[in-house]
Amino acid sequence: MARSVSPSTVRGIMEISRSPEETIPLISLRRADEAVGVVALIVVVFSILWGVASRYVFPQPAFWTYELAMMAFAYLVFFGAVAGVRLGTHAAIDVLVAALPDGWQKAVAWFNYLLLALFFMVMTILFAWQAWTSRHVHTIALDLSRALSYAPLSLASAGMLFQHLIAERPWSVRLHRNPESLI
Repeated sequence: MARSVSPSTVRGIMEISRSPEETIPLISLRRADEAVGVVALIVVVFSILWGVASRYVFPQPAFWTYELAMMAFAYLVFFGAVAGVRLGTHAAIDVLVAALPDGWQKAVAWFNYLLLALFFMVMTILFAWQAWTSRHVHTIALDLSRALSYAPLSLASAGMLFQHLIAERPWSVRLHRNPESLI
């Protein structure tokens, strides 16, 4: 004899099985990095599709699609990296570190924490400098300032720094955030 389960019980089970990040809507400040990545992916796909279609359908192909796809792809990669740092989904091979004594593991964790923080700071500063120095240089096809290519990458690097400082905690035991993840 089959037992019936109420819809409220099913919703409750589904809510328990979801991670806290999945319950936050995509259009929110906490997941703005993912929203920028989604928009950038859509721009890449449609730009490339339009470029291919215009090449075969129209006598004059759209020459700007490659440039737009490249800029959007850079946004996709960098803002996706912000989400990756926030969610802790970067692949890590820690076999050697796990074999070390606890004191050494703690030292390696602190070294990684400080090294990555420094790296993200340097990337933020260098992309901001590049955006400033190239603000009067324009792209060939779209005639856009090169600052539009570099300034968002500086913002994404600052986001990676911010998320890294929040998400990584070498002073406490690191628990895997998503044990069901393949990464």
